[in-house]
Formats: sequence, structure tokens, C-alpha cells
Amino acid sequence: MSTRLKRMLRAGVVAGCVAAMGCTGTLVYAEPSTEELERQKGALENEVAGLNEELNSLGSDIDSLATQMEETAAAMEETQKRMDEAQKRGEEQYEAMKLRIKYMYEAGNTTFLELLCSAEDMADFLNKTDFVQNVSEYDRDMLQALEDTQEEIRMEGDELKEQQTALADMEEELNAKRSELESQIASKSDQISQYSSQIEKAKAAEALLAQQRAAAQQAAQQQAAVGGSAGSAGGTVSTDGKQSIGRFRVTHYCPCYYCCGSWAGSNTASGTVPTVGRTIAVDPSVIPLGSQVIINGHVYTAEDTGSAVKGNVIDVFVSDHATALANGVFYTEVYWAN
Repeated sequence: MSTRLKRMLRAGVVAGCVAAMGCTGTLVYAEPSTEELERQKGALENEVAGLNEELNSLGSDIDSLATQMEETAAAMEETQKRMDEAQKRGEEQYEAMKLRIKYMYEAGNTTFLELLCSAEDMADFLNKTDFVQNVSEYDRDMLQALEDTQEEIRMEGDELKEQQTALADMEEELNAKRSELESQIASKSDQISQYSSQIEKAKAAEALLAQQRAAAQQAAQQQAAVGGSAGSAGGTVSTDGKQSIGRFRVTHYCPCYYCCGSWAGSNTASGTVPTVGRTIAVDPSVIPLGSQVIINGHVYTAEDTGSAVKGNVIDVFVSDHATALANGVFYTEVYWAN
């Protein structure tokens, strides 16, 4: 064989191995592990703890706001009382002013003009005029002071109303935020409960899988101890002097839906009943159906095929999915048995 031809064959083998490594021999249905579920549950519990802290802080803010609203309401009530008192004083002052005017202008049968004309002299006239003017200025000043007081109270009341409105808006916002936090906490608490349930199921499944793996290992050890002829189901034989087919990627499958899909429970591609320790699925262009090969000292018969079994790939038939998962994937040299 020429050097060029050898190089081409070597390149073809390498390419086939690379392609085989990119394929998956069995379908694996992977559930999250217990550790992953615990991690996700812990992350949710941390989130809920943070939300509870935020909710507690929000509750303090709402309590403080309620106190401010009570104080504002009390201040508005006090302001209203002051406004009522100022209004009452104004009415009393107005009545008193009317009485004084009536006295000055209608005192007995003496009119205001007569009051001025009754002055004995200019000094008396000026005194009477000053009296009338002082009374008028007093009433004017009192009315102005009363108006100023009422305006001050009104402005204070308007400020309190604005403050009360702002506090009410803030209360609405805080209550909405509290409802949102409570909803988030309830939702995440439900998720935590679901994770707890999943963790319990995962632990039970992992315990069952461990039992199945132990049973599969025990069966493999018993099978190896029995030995047998090249045509027996999985007998251990020597590969001395045997011709190597090449290095193969070995996977495992079982008759379940995840591994075989719609072909689950059916006979092999060659029409035989798949048998543990004997049946393997191969690429017929590499290993013809009916051929016997040696894998790690055990003889298997090529009886089946698969959509993912292409090139240097062999899929070994096992009893159940747990065993398929337990045996996993490995690479090994494969030999012709005959």
C-alpha cells in the first residue's frame, strides 16, 4: 500500500471518529439533580427573605405615614376650630361696631350732627370729632386684623389640605407596593413548596437509580464470572490474534420510549428479539448485521441499527434505562470474533 493511500485512509478514520464523537447513541431524559434543586430552592428562599425584609421596612413606612396622617387630620381639625373662633369674633366685632355707629349717629334724639354742634367751643368740637374718628379707626383696624387672621388661618388650612392629599397619595402607593410584595412572596413560597416536593422525588429517584446501578454492576460481574463460548450471550474471550475493526464509541440503549421512540418494544432490525448481553446496534456499512464482535472481552452479535448509530459507533442493548445511564459512554478497541 502506497504512502499516499495510507495517509488518505488515516484521514478517513480520523474523520469518522470525529463524526462519531459528535453523535449520541442513546436518548437521555435528564431531570435536575438534587443538588441543583437545592441550589434553586436556596436562591428562592434568599429572595423571599429579602422580600420579607423589604415588606417589614415598608410596613414601618406605612405605620409612620399613618401617624403623619393622624397628626395632619388633628391639625386640620384645630385649624377649623380657629377659623370658627375667628369667624365668631368677626361677627361679634361687627355687631359691636353697628351698636357704636348707632349710638354715635342715633344716640337718643341727638343726631351725629347735633352731637358735633352741641360742642361748647372749638376745643370741645375737636374733641368730639377726634372721638368719632378714633372709634372709626379702631373698628377699621380691628376688622383688618381679623381679616389678616382669617387669611392666615385659611392659608394654613390650604397647606394642610395639600399635605393631606400628598400623604393619601403616598399611602396608596405604599399599599400597592405592599400588595405586590405580598403577591411575590406568595408566588415564590409556592415555588419553594414545589421545589421541596421535587427534591423529595429526586432523592427517591436517585436512591432507586443507585439501587439499579448496583444491581447492574452485580449482574455484569456475574456475567463476567460465567464466561462462555464466542457464540454465547456475553462470554469473556481473549482478543489475542483477533483482527481489530477499529476504535469505537460505545453507548447503551434499552427498549424504552426514550431510547427507541416509536420502535420501543419491537424486534431488532434483523428480526430477532433483542437480548441483553448479545444484541448490539451497528452501522451495517461498518459491521454487517449478523457479525460477531468482541467488546472488552465479551462477544456480541450485530442485530440492530439506529438513526444515531453511524460510523464507528456501537449501541449495546441493556435491560432498562437506569442501566443505560449507569453504563454511560466510553471508547474502546473492537475486534472481530469470527
